[in-house]
Amino acid sequence: MSENPKQSLSSEKPENLDNLIIEKMKKEDLDQVVRIERHSFSDPWKKDFFSQDIDNPSALPLVARANNRVVGYICLWMILDEIQMSNIAVSPELRKRGIAKKMIEKLLEMVEKKDYQRITLDVRISNQPAINLYEKFGFQKVGQRKNYYRLPQEDALLMKKILR
Repeated sequence: MSENPKQSLSSEKPENLDNLIIEKMKKEDLDQVVRIERHSFSDPWKKDFFSQDIDNPSALPLVARANNRVVGYICLWMILDEIQMSNIAVSPELRKRGIAKKMIEKLLEMVEKKDYQRITLDVRISNQPAINLYEKFGFQKVGQRKNYYRLPQEDALLMKKILR
């Protein structure tokens, strides 16, 4: 039975996000993560991609959890002295409530005392809300990747934040 992507992810909305916990993604989180992914992107990652990140020592997938359910996630890859933010999403019904902001704050807190020089990310050139959020954290536009995304095909904006 296939899931209707238009359906709400949960009939129960966490009213209070003060108890938001950001922690390493676990295998038991995957179904909830994939559900959010499918509701967030036209070309979603497969469950195996997230599973591989959980097992990859060069990756750090995190989830945001409220009231014992996953409400967002962020995936990072550590490559030499750089962090690549590879994926970030929040449950559609909980967007604009500061969850993505808190996940990025947690990321910056985690890397503060490490030797990483920069964080990079790609974002759809049309995703102005995400671009605005990244700019608030000091990310700068440094390039463009032609036809990087598909479904629909679109350029990516390459953004970078210098840490040191």
